[in-house]
Amino acid sequence: MTVHWTQGLERELSNPRSLRVLDKSSVVRLARGAAHSTVSNSSIDRWIRDSIAADHLQRVVRGLYLNRFTSPAAVPCEAAVWLRPGAIISLQTVLGDSGVWNNVTGWVTVVVPLSPRYSTPSLGRVETDAGTFVFRGIPERFLEAGAAKDRLEPQPCYRRATPEAALLHWLYLARSPRSRMSAPPADLDLEALKARGLERLARAMGLGDALREWRRGV
Repeated sequence: MTVHWTQGLERELSNPRSLRVLDKSSVVRLARGAAHSTVSNSSIDRWIRDSIAADHLQRVVRGLYLNRFTSPAAVPCEAAVWLRPGAIISLQTVLGDSGVWNNVTGWVTVVVPLSPRYSTPSLGRVETDAGTFVFRGIPERFLEAGAAKDRLEPQPCYRRATPEAALLHWLYLARSPRSRMSAPPADLDLEALKARGLERLARAMGLGDALREWRRGV
C-alpha cells in the first residue's frame, strides 16, 4: 500500500534522529523525499499550518520551526544558532536552570561570538513565536578560551555553556564598556559550581582577578 506523503513525512520527523529544528527548505526536501515525487508548495504550506495548529511544529520566526513530532520535543534553546550563527546558550538561562541562580528566567539568554568569521550580529532582545531571546556579544577568543569540558555542556544537541562559563560570560559583560549588564547578583549559589573548572576557565579567559574581586564583594 502506498503511504501518503504526509504520513511518510511525519514518520520521518518522529524518528529520534530526525532534524530537531527545521527551516522551510528542509521541510520541502523531506516532504518531496517522502512522496518520491514533487509536492506542491501550497500543499506543504497547508501541512505546516495544520502541524502548527496541532502543536506538532512550533513556529519560531517565519520559515523556522521546532520539531515537536520527535521525542523529546525540540525546545526554543535549540533555535538560537539558527537565529544567530555560533550562538551559545548562557548567562541567566544556564545559571537559573542549573540552580546556581534562584531566579529562573523565561527568556532564552544567549552569547554570540564577535568574530570576522561571522557577519556582525544584531544584539539585544528578539521576540519570536517560541519566546523571547536575548543576544549578547562576546569576542570569540574569550568564548573559545580554555578546555571544552570546562566551557560547554557535553549532552545537549546545541551549544550550551557550563554554569561556570555562564558566570564568567556575565562577569565579562559586566566589565565591558560596550555592555549595560551589571555584575552578577550576590545571592548566587557558588557551592553549586565546579570550583576547579571555574578557576581554570577564569585563568584561560583572563578573568582570574575579576573573579576574585567579585567573590570578595559577594
